[in-house]
Amino acid sequence: MDLSHLGVRIDAIIGDLVMKDIVLARRKHSGRLSAPKKVSLSFLAVIIIGAIVLSLPFSNKKEAASFLDNLFIATSAVCVTGLSPLTVVDQYNLFGQTVLIILVQIGGLGFLTFLYLFLFLARQRITLSRKLVFTEALNQNSLSMLPRLLKTIFIYTVSIETIGVIFFSMFFIPRLGALKGLYYGIWHSISAFCNAGFDLCGSTSLVAYNTNPIINFIVPFEIIMGGLGFIVVLDIHDKYIKEKRRSSSFSWRHLFGSFALHTKIVLMMTVSLVVIGTLLFFIMEFNNPATIGKMNLVDKLVVSFFQSVTTRTAGFSTVDMYSLNRITKILMCSLMFIGGSPASTAGGIKTVTFALVLLLMRTTYRGIEETTVFQRRIKKRTLVRAFSIFFLGLMLCIISSSIMLITEPKQDYLNILMEVFSAFGTVGLSASVTPALSIVGKCVDIILMYAGRIGPISLMILFTKRSHDKNTKEFKYPDEDVLVG
Repeated sequence: MDLSHLGVRIDAIIGDLVMKDIVLARRKHSGRLSAPKKVSLSFLAVIIIGAIVLSLPFSNKKEAASFLDNLFIATSAVCVTGLSPLTVVDQYNLFGQTVLIILVQIGGLGFLTFLYLFLFLARQRITLSRKLVFTEALNQNSLSMLPRLLKTIFIYTVSIETIGVIFFSMFFIPRLGALKGLYYGIWHSISAFCNAGFDLCGSTSLVAYNTNPIINFIVPFEIIMGGLGFIVVLDIHDKYIKEKRRSSSFSWRHLFGSFALHTKIVLMMTVSLVVIGTLLFFIMEFNNPATIGKMNLVDKLVVSFFQSVTTRTAGFSTVDMYSLNRITKILMCSLMFIGGSPASTAGGIKTVTFALVLLLMRTTYRGIEETTVFQRRIKKRTLVRAFSIFFLGLMLCIISSSIMLITEPKQDYLNILMEVFSAFGTVGLSASVTPALSIVGKCVDIILMYAGRIGPISLMILFTKRSHDKNTKEFKYPDEDVLVG
């Protein structure tokens, strides 16, 4: 007797029961804080606690900075930005610096990720409602992937940061001694992987080491690894293992073809943006003596590569941002706005969002109905979400720039634009604007950093919100055309 259909039916029934449990959990907690609000408030709570601790006397080398400055620093750390109105190494002592890098680590992976790992290790029961919050925090739709994804996040983070510690220690130990060099190695490895952009090298960041091979390759390596997204890492790992087992004749082309569409878009956009950014920076700054004009050809390319990677989300700098050509600053604003990839430590509107906007424009230009890529059709609601995130992010940057042009009249408008896009993209690059900001300007930056970190998640949930009540009826109105363009 063929019972295969029975197994399929059982799987379907189990799936229905799980979905009913999810719906019931959502209804039960509908009167309480929603999952997106809990995610947003978790970031806010860590920011406030961090600001209070950084304001305490035993966190500072000298007189504590104002609470607004410490709130700015805490927001920048938790939102993995790197903008700072003061020099970290001059203001905070060992305890304060440790608090700061802990905030960076929590902000990079998410407070709820650490909470889930703690509950898991403590063998505490994790309710379905809590799992729903965790899936929202990680920008996921599936509960089944949650344990594996969190395990991947933990192992992957420890592995990449350990590699960074080894190489950074090789750089710092000969200069600072064993203990301090190791501490600097750990600190900068976490900052680089989390795409934070904070450093302990003083007000000039990494400019003094702009031709050092460890700095120019290990920092971008960690930035890219942190900015790919944990879903992409999990997909690459699974498909690589499957491909190795499938056949003795391993094929990279077949491996890429087996990736999920999301992974393909992320890899395609990451490589494209790095290459295009490197070439454009190289061309635009080739003859600028204040940046790379006096370097040899190889060093020019290396520094251009470094800035192309770090501009999209990290905020480390090996050239003086203030001295960049004006056209280069516009390029950097564009890269900062795009940022890294979804479900990663990076900020910005995300590479996939930008790719979908480009694909939608291509579809419109061709005059066809369906938007396709890699022989797959993109759902229209996904395209609407992508365009909405792009538009709302751009509007937020335009409004913030307008406010800052009023409150910071002494600053050049391009430097203001860099500041705004850097804050929204959680990048951390500044053309010497951040230390000179007024109170209003700092508040605008704080709001931008917070919105840039939690905004895309909240916006996606906002535009995908659907009623789970079967009694709710959706009304459809007649179609009618309007003129556009």
